[in-house]
Amino acid sequence: MISPNVYPNQEVDSTYPLDRLTIKLRDMEKMKSTSDWNIPQQHTSSYVLVMVTGGEALLTLDRGSIHIHAQGVYPCVPESTFGLTSFGDEGAEVTIMRFDLYQELHDDPDTLHVVKDTPMFRSGKELAVSPTVQLSFLCEEIYNLWHSGRAMGHFQAHVQFLQLLASLTEASPPLKEDSQMMIQRTKDYIDEHSNENLTVEYLAGMAGLSPKYYVDLFKRRYGMSTTDYISSLRINRAKQLMAGTEMRLRDIAHQVGYQDEFYFSRKFKKAMGISPSVYMNSRRRKIAAYHIAITGHLLALNMIPYAAPLHPKWTSYYYRMYGKDIPVHLSAYRIDMEWQSKIQALQEHQPDLIISYDHLRPEEKAQLEGIAPVHYLTVSDHNWRSQLQILAEQLEAQQDAKSWLDTYDHKAEQVKTMMQQKLGNEKVVVVRLLKHQFTRYCSPSMLEVLYGDLAVKPAHVSEEGEIYNEPITLEQLDEMQTDWIFLMVCQESETLSFWEDVQKTSLWQNIKSVQSNRLFIIPADPWLENSPLANERILDDLMDRYR
Repeated sequence: MISPNVYPNQEVDSTYPLDRLTIKLRDMEKMKSTSDWNIPQQHTSSYVLVMVTGGEALLTLDRGSIHIHAQGVYPCVPESTFGLTSFGDEGAEVTIMRFDLYQELHDDPDTLHVVKDTPMFRSGKELAVSPTVQLSFLCEEIYNLWHSGRAMGHFQAHVQFLQLLASLTEASPPLKEDSQMMIQRTKDYIDEHSNENLTVEYLAGMAGLSPKYYVDLFKRRYGMSTTDYISSLRINRAKQLMAGTEMRLRDIAHQVGYQDEFYFSRKFKKAMGISPSVYMNSRRRKIAAYHIAITGHLLALNMIPYAAPLHPKWTSYYYRMYGKDIPVHLSAYRIDMEWQSKIQALQEHQPDLIISYDHLRPEEKAQLEGIAPVHYLTVSDHNWRSQLQILAEQLEAQQDAKSWLDTYDHKAEQVKTMMQQKLGNEKVVVVRLLKHQFTRYCSPSMLEVLYGDLAVKPAHVSEEGEIYNEPITLEQLDEMQTDWIFLMVCQESETLSFWEDVQKTSLWQNIKSVQSNRLFIIPADPWLENSPLANERILDDLMDRYR
């Protein structure tokens, strides 16, 4: 008899073929669109197969992205993150299947152990589909069986899923499209020669395509125009030279491909929001942000950190906007569990100063202070304004803090007026969904920005205090009869699957604010961060939605 106990951290032999593993299909979903769509990067605790049955898309896996195309199957491994973006007017048709692998050990035959690493499935590795398999038809059949509601629907879908996996193990590697290979070749050439005078006509000729068709293919594949891509390479190279050399600005401009240093300065400020001289000054002192929100404080002071927690899901904004500007990427995943890796990275790269919150373990604090001087911000003080001003005084950047706060306050007044016009005296409750649990929720940013700076009226005040996270059922949410629900849905597979089911229930559909279309979906980033930059991004988000 096989024990139901599962030990996900057990060391197992990951070389076993699929016929020696137990496979369980957990869930599946299908997306089809004739226009651009995007699935934000989400965490998965299971294996995922992304199957493209039409069009093409960009698959983001942890810290990298790959172009995926029709009749392609691409795995994502457990404890990784993935996201999808379709290309062009044709959109894409994608089926996502989530599954688990289990293995029986020789010394413990009565217990199944989770397998989270096997040679067949590697994130981003394209799995070939046998020419005899009609992928679109098979995906449709499995999806329909899974969602049929019949007594044996899940079992029959699982049988078909096993047949799909069997076909993937037998197929030969797929052939790549010639046009895509040529586009990739020109991109590789741009990467090596971005400082030269590259024209679209020259690059299109290299690819054997017309300039118009080349520009369209390049943008569809890489998400930006050819000229914008060349500019981004030049700006990034310039930033590297500013950080690592004592070259003059004119010489840096010439070296990256700009003959006019004033034109280069304009391009740089447009891309970065600050002038090259301000950027160079910020690079001379190597300041490490030990926590995610510290990055938002430093950027408000026009200082790009030398080291900071970065990850394409957990800190998506900072990773996308500043990932290439911050030399040292610290762990941003399960911070409390991975602090040793952050310490190790800082020991290796030796910053001049470390900025941290003060809620550290004694051993963590001692090791951190052994690397460089540490300035602590008080985590119990939720007032991000005072934190910014204290940090600005420590870094002699008081004028930068004042200027930033003046701009923020002006924008907050604009958004407050818009919100009052939209909401009036109507009340709002913030609800968070994690796994299968709804909670009434108030983070420091919600307290200070939503209910403070913007004077939005809360539908609930907790007995626990101003910051709270209280479980609530849908029945209780319905009884509140609140005017607006601001809903935050955690971007991980179990939560998203539960959320999809909840929306189909009559209980959810009959909630007052849901019926009246007064449901406002808010992202965890930036609403959970409570830093100057994150709170400004909250204002920007609200302004865009209520404009």
